[in-house]
Amino acid sequence: MGASTPNAFCPVDTIEYHRNALLAQGDDPLPVEQLVALIQAAPDEVTLKGLLAELEVEANKLGWPRDKDYAALLLQHAVLQVENRPARAAMLDFALAQATWCASCATAGGEGLARSVHVRELEAMRRVALQGC
Repeated sequence: MGASTPNAFCPVDTIEYHRNALLAQGDDPLPVEQLVALIQAAPDEVTLKGLLAELEVEANKLGWPRDKDYAALLLQHAVLQVENRPARAAMLDFALAQATWCASCATAGGEGLARSVHVRELEAMRRVALQGC
């Protein structure tokens, strides 16, 4: 995804760690990365909704090698660079939906707990990001 500004909710090294894990299992994260960059710069709500629909298709092609949805992770990082509140809300709602789906697909207790941590992180982030803090 290129150079990014780190934030407390999603350090850049976490993204790189997940990216490398996806590559190691044979998944191509580039389409998701490109769509998140476009979403971050979406000029209007119609474009944003269309891009999020495309992102869902691409995100669902990737595995969860580190118990996190990669698209949700990227949106979690990108959202703090977006000033438009409705766009932030849409991005975080999408990220939450993806992370919740990931968590619901867990096949073991520990796996479910690990995946639910990301859901809780995104819920907290949504509260903070939409307050403008």
